[in-house]
Amino acid sequence: MSEVSRNDPLENVLESAIEDIEGDKVTFGDVLELFGDRSFGPIVAFLGLLVVLPPLGAVPILPVIVGFVIILFSTQILFGAKHIWVPGFIAKRSISKKQLKEADKRAKPWLKRIDRLISERMRFLTGRWSIYLAAILVTFLALTMIPLEVVPFAVAAPGVAIVLFGLAFMARDGVLMLLGYLASIGAITVTILFVPWQMFLGGGSGG
Repeated sequence: MSEVSRNDPLENVLESAIEDIEGDKVTFGDVLELFGDRSFGPIVAFLGLLVVLPPLGAVPILPVIVGFVIILFSTQILFGAKHIWVPGFIAKRSISKKQLKEADKRAKPWLKRIDRLISERMRFLTGRWSIYLAAILVTFLALTMIPLEVVPFAVAAPGVAIVLFGLAFMARDGVLMLLGYLASIGAITVTILFVPWQMFLGGGSGG
């Protein structure tokens, strides 16, 4: 998958899932198998796109499932797992290819423009050590998806940061790594300011 990853990485990560996976649905297990379950960049970029692109981001519960898969994936990367494991009920969860194709069709002009801006820059920021740092941040960003699902369109904030980290590793682009760090700060700010925390902390109107 390395050639696919490096050339037009943002566009190709969706096209690969649509074209290379057989059947009418794409499961999370299929994605792990397609990209290789230790391919941090393509998998993280793909999962981030699922919560960023319409109409996928509006699918109920999808951000929570995506967040759970990202947490499992990134924490196992942190602990040096040789093979990434996800529970069967998660591996079998699927998204229809029709939805993926619709998202790809809507986003393709923008994906192509973004791909033209990506190049190998500041590669020292995409070394092995940076994968562990990004995995920690991506795990935290995935956790924010749970409360952010109650805020319309807000899951796109951590989703964008996650996509940036994935693209940075796919293209060896250190500038995207820096943008990922900035986007992470933005996502955390959105989480703090806009989540109705009283829903999660047990606070109510009282009687």
